Amino acid sequence: MLIRPLLLVSLLIAPATAQGCPNGTFWKRDSLPVAPAGLTAVSVIQGMCEGESAGVVFEMPASMPVQRITQVVAPWGAALGVGGFQAALDGEVYDGGSFSGAAANMGQLVFSLSAQATANMQVQSHSLNTLDTSTYNIIVGAAPPTGNPPVRRFALCFRVDLNLHPSGTCATGYPANFFTDNSQPPTFPFACNPVTTPQRTSLIQIQGQGWRDAALATVSGIALCPIYYAGVWCIRCCSEDAFPAFYNGFAAGCPGTLGTAQLIPATLPRLGTTMFVIVNNLPVNLGLMLTGFSNTVSGFGPLPANMTGVGLTNCLLHASPDLLTTLVGGGGTASYSLAVPNSNSVLGVRLYQQPFAFDPPLNPFGGSLGNAAALQIGN
Repeated sequence: MLIRPLLLVSLLIAPATAQGCPNGTFWKRDSLPVAPAGLTAVSVIQGMCEGESAGVVFEMPASMPVQRITQVVAPWGAALGVGGFQAALDGEVYDGGSFSGAAANMGQLVFSLSAQATANMQVQSHSLNTLDTSTYNIIVGAAPPTGNPPVRRFALCFRVDLNLHPSGTCATGYPANFFTDNSQPPTFPFACNPVTTPQRTSLIQIQGQGWRDAALATVSGIALCPIYYAGVWCIRCCSEDAFPAFYNGFAAGCPGTLGTAQLIPATLPRLGTTMFVIVNNLPVNLGLMLTGFSNTVSGFGPLPANMTGVGLTNCLLHASPDLLTTLVGGGGTASYSLAVPNSNSVLGVRLYQQPFAFDPPLNPFGGSLGNAAALQIGN
């Protein structure tokens, strides 16, 4: 990293910027508005070289469900607020992490744009550049909480692969670079303001040093804050619950004497709880719950499978019958329960269910297959 004074500029933030998240959670630690409009004062950190990275650490409450990152935002600005200077960035997401003084101990690398998508993010000044990551299944929050009060951390980082500013070099600095939310020049006597530049928030990956807390980082024994770095990187992201609990019907069964048996969820499948499902339209108050790990293949072959050959006339099997549970009820209904372990090892597991209703006079097999449902174990 080149030690070069921060560059205060007023940027007319491009209109095609992040406007928050229409669904889910919006993450930012900078002080700029969610959707900046008009002239906005920021600091361009000219000393960030190609191969170096900027990042922000986000803190999740211990009770928050595991999240999936759906959009990332990279700030890129230029001297005098000039637009159109381009760069190619790599994006990385780390789950977990801690600090030891100025050193940042990164958590598990769960996503790399260059490694997993064989691509980079094209950005330009002066803008909060966005990238849709909803197809990459970037999961954060799986690491156990730490601290008091307990939190779970994840870090979103961007590395400069290629800075295309025509006059910039690592030796002289790049007039187009990442920017922070800082709007004030440093004043004598120089001291890092913990309000403007809070510790354990912004990260810098410096060549030859690795990851550092930007508020405490030094180069050749010289502190970067407040002359060469100040503020919080304007790095942002959106997330949604990674494994929402659900129980949804997906296929129709075949009718019996009382009509088609239905699956009605009373509670959803969440960790450490018991899921209850009501099964109705049972002519003799007796049935079976077919539970399986697939709705595409089974011991009978591909699903759905026509079961006419075994006596279930005009009935389709939609769930692999890996587990059979007896249903006994009254008044034409019965209840089914499933105890869900309180373990992240089952988080996101999907199962498929279909009831069989005993109905002796209906067909040679003596029953019908009800509507099928898919469930996912969530928080």
